[in-house]
Amino acid sequence: MNKMLKSMKFGKNAFLILRNSRIQKKLFLTEAYQCQEAWDRRLDSPIFQQIKPVDLYLELESQFNSVGKFNAIDVDIFANIIKEKLHKDELIDLLYKLRLSGEACNILESTHHAVIRFFLSHNNIDDLFEVLNDRLNYGIFPDYFCYNILMNKFIKEKDFASAAKVAGLLMLQEDSGHPISNALSVYSCHRYLENPNDWKIPEIKEDDSQEEIKIRVRYIRNPYFDDHFDLVDPLSIVGKTLVFQGKHMNNSLGRTCQLRGMILYKKYDKARELVNKWLTEVNKEIVHEEVFDLIKQDNANIPEDQVTEDLKNLQVLLDTLKNKDLHKENLLERIENEVKSAVDQCTETDISQQKETFLEWERIRGVTLKEQQALLDKQLRLENIKKMKEELEKKERLLTFFENEEKIELEIERKQEILKQEDEKLLKKPYIVKKLKKLVEQEVYIPPNV
Repeated sequence: MNKMLKSMKFGKNAFLILRNSRIQKKLFLTEAYQCQEAWDRRLDSPIFQQIKPVDLYLELESQFNSVGKFNAIDVDIFANIIKEKLHKDELIDLLYKLRLSGEACNILESTHHAVIRFFLSHNNIDDLFEVLNDRLNYGIFPDYFCYNILMNKFIKEKDFASAAKVAGLLMLQEDSGHPISNALSVYSCHRYLENPNDWKIPEIKEDDSQEEIKIRVRYIRNPYFDDHFDLVDPLSIVGKTLVFQGKHMNNSLGRTCQLRGMILYKKYDKARELVNKWLTEVNKEIVHEEVFDLIKQDNANIPEDQVTEDLKNLQVLLDTLKNKDLHKENLLERIENEVKSAVDQCTETDISQQKETFLEWERIRGVTLKEQQALLDKQLRLENIKKMKEELEKKERLLTFFENEEKIELEIERKQEILKQEDEKLLKKPYIVKKLKKLVEQEVYIPPNV
């Protein structure tokens, strides 16, 4: 009998292992989704084969120092041709300088993709998030394809904190147009909350120097918190992400995400409004039954003195909600099924569209380069015409000097008279002689040897 029980237990475990492996196999995106081979084919372009990254960077650096800008297409070419990790500082530098110029509005879509692919290829996650989080200084925004690749990578590596950070970026862009991105966002946030200590907030180093530095400013800005881009608390970011994604699901999973997210986001009044609305309008499977234990787990670390009246009132309402018709299915399995459904629905279409997008980027790059070359040729022709006109004017003055000698002398006399009148006005000002002497002394001042 014991042997039979053991064999049944073993068989059950084997079934669970097989089931989990099947879920893992179907849940996440395949290697084919990355379209790596199609992406690598961009390097076969004659444009990229003729350029060396070091030479291009030095040329762009010189151009920026002389005229204060360079073309966005040149940054796109640099981002696409670099392979070695040693070029990452140069890439970050060019992105920053591009944002300082008027060319920032002309950045190509392929540049965003190339920058993200470059950091991913070297597993340089810290610099990747530094660039993605500093939108003002670098201006890199992922597309759906990049969001999916990033979250898929971090989920497979069980780095759920990084996956949740990517989901937060999608929320900040307020973009919910892709089923795979939406499902992976919810999955990433749910798994991250199993161990929320993995998301470390960068410490701000305080200046411990004793020297007092005074800076004159035109005006002081009043403190302002926009409750969106200014969010830094991980739980608030994840909570708002769950709320954002839950709003676009008209089912028990969406309501569950909204409820848990509102509490993480500390929007207790809005959570009460939602629950009252659901109690009135929804008759069955309002939320997942499991969410109440998860909320209790999320709030376990809140100190007693920080439990507000709003939270207590919400808890009373949640006790009422517990007694209603709830969804009994396991929450994680439900989210996994959502991911699987989205992947099955969109993978083939995404791969096909992305390959077409790579070809379109190559076409746009070629057209942009031709337009830039035509503009440079036009500017060169205009400069040549300007020089020719100046030379012709000089020759004309020489050839017609004797004919216009009287006019030239009258013009010289007129200018001399103007200067004389200005000098007379200046001398009439009080203490002008002393001021002029002081200026002369300052001009000839020789500092002492120390």
